[in-house]
Amino acid sequence: MVVLTGCQEKATLDRTQVEFVTREGRRFEVRLTPADAAGEHRLLVVRATAVINPDPEGEHQRTSAVARQIMDRTCRGGDYQVLEDNLVANVNLQIRFRCQA
Repeated sequence: MVVLTGCQEKATLDRTQVEFVTREGRRFEVRLTPADAAGEHRLLVVRATAVINPDPEGEHQRTSAVARQIMDRTCRGGDYQVLEDNLVANVNLQIRFRCQA
């Protein structure tokens, strides 16, 4: 019997370090970096555990909750504006945001 499996390379942001966050018993890798425009940031939330047949809506809710936690901390509890919000491969969230003055 031969089993074929596919592996997908994890998403990453250049020149960032990973921070691990646990939410609802699931582990996530979080990467944060300044964006090209002044005052903007790029955030990547990646599931650190394997997912079979992910539910995109549920995954987006979980990764968004992790992202909000990081954006709140980055903006020191102040308001922020999400400029881009993309769910990639049904489990990874890429966000570009700006802290409001």
